[in-house]
Amino acid sequence: METILTPCRVPWSISPTTSGVTLTHSETSVEPECTVVLGAGRLRDDDRTDDRRIEITFRLCYYVRTCPHSDMEDIEDTGYRILQDDGLSGGDYIAKRHAIWRASGYCPDSGFYVATQSQWLESVPEFFQDGFHHYVVYGRDGHVELIARSFRWREWLWPDGHREGAPSKGPIIAEDEGVA
Repeated sequence: METILTPCRVPWSISPTTSGVTLTHSETSVEPECTVVLGAGRLRDDDRTDDRRIEITFRLCYYVRTCPHSDMEDIEDTGYRILQDDGLSGGDYIAKRHAIWRASGYCPDSGFYVATQSQWLESVPEFFQDGFHHYVVYGRDGHVELIARSFRWREWLWPDGHREGAPSKGPIIAEDEGVA
C-alpha cells in the first residue's frame, strides 16, 4: 500500500533552500514532547516568500522516524503520492500556486502533509491508530514522519542571523492548531 498525503492547511511553505528541519523528541512522565523547527516563508506581494522560523509541536507523538533524500527529488520521487484537489495540476504550477495561496490564505503545497492512507499508521498498535494521524514534514535534504494526535504551530519573522535567534528578536507573528 502506498502512502497518500494531502497538504495541511497552513499559511506558510517550507523553504526549499533554508528548511533546516530540526526534530526534538523526548520522553516525559506525562506524554512525549515532540517539536519540529524549520525555515519557511509566506507569500509576499512581489510573489517571493519571506523568511520565517516555524515551530510545530505535536501532541501525543509516540512514533517518529526520519529519512534523508536528495534535494533534487520531490516528495513523490521518494515514494509518496500527493492527493490534491486544488487546481495545481497542469501547466504554470507557480502562477496557480500563488493564485490559490492568495485567494485562500493557505499554501496549497506547503511541504507539511497528513496521510489519508498510511501503511505505517496501520502497523502500529491499535491504541495509537484511533484519532491519530501520520504527518510528514518535508525539508530540503530530509524529512520527518510522525504519528500524533494533533499539532500546533507558531511562527516568527526571521529577518537575519541564525534561525534560533528569531524568537528573541520579535514576538510570535501567528499561531494555530489542527489535526489535518
